[in-house]
Amino acid sequence: MLSLNWLKPAFLIIYLCFSLTAFSQNESYKSKLKNFRNQYISTHDVVKGDSVNYLKFFPIHEKYAVKATFTKLAVPVEFKMPTSAGKFKEALKIGYLHFTLKGKKLKLSVYQLKALLDSDQYKDYVFLPFTDLTSGTKSYGGGRYLDFTLADIKKGDFILDFNKAYNPSCIYADGFNCPIPPQENDLSISISAGEKLYALYKKNH
Repeated sequence: MLSLNWLKPAFLIIYLCFSLTAFSQNESYKSKLKNFRNQYISTHDVVKGDSVNYLKFFPIHEKYAVKATFTKLAVPVEFKMPTSAGKFKEALKIGYLHFTLKGKKLKLSVYQLKALLDSDQYKDYVFLPFTDLTSGTKSYGGGRYLDFTLADIKKGDFILDFNKAYNPSCIYADGFNCPIPPQENDLSISISAGEKLYALYKKNH
């Protein structure tokens, strides 16, 4: 009978190669996210100087970067998005992002803020506010944001990356008029990714 022992080293090499490839990809992803965070911190509109030390983030996990499919509404829906100042921001709901995370099929409504539609720089931007089971404990109770361009979400290989979720400006200082995520964007799972509660805010509340 032919011995299969000679195959073991070959399988080991293949396994190691795949493992090293996965490790390399994971490290490359983490490196890109760290650069993204560093840029976010260095260009922050509100938090400056020593206060940046109070910006906190969940550990980077690639499992929170998921494939998503965009379903466009045939006709955008006019939507008045409530804000932290008790006012409303005019928006258009343009469709949904469908994705699977933690074994659950989920969807989030995506919007365009009407105030940006006349801006050459931001007219193609898509706004995605959301809350999840970490909101109010580990992350800001008023929800967090993600944004993309229309070109991004129309791609067949679009990645919805919650590691890039960031806090609205109203968590850092008074006087801001921040959109509040609509109830339909309240996710029934914990998203332990992206920006955490601002540590200085937590200390003062």
